[in-house]
Amino acid sequence: MHKLRPFARRPRPAALLAGGLATAGLGVLATFGSVYDGQNAGATFGTPGCSVGVEWRGDPGAFGSCTGTDPDTKPTPAERHARH
Repeated sequence: MHKLRPFARRPRPAALLAGGLATAGLGVLATFGSVYDGQNAGATFGTPGCSVGVEWRGDPGAFGSCTGTDPDTKPTPAERHARH
């Protein structure tokens, strides 16, 4: 009598790497992205100083804004000196 072998194979390293990268990518999207509802429903991805997004209600389309500044950061000593 023959033993039955399971048909499941071990995952290949490339498949494990792809799965890990996909999981990490979803984590980044969840951390730096947001979805909003209302008259101009859409989604954005990025930081306060630089973001891209898409709106599907109201005025549909893609947009981007990159001022290069983060409103939550404090000015450097050189920037404080330049103001005076």
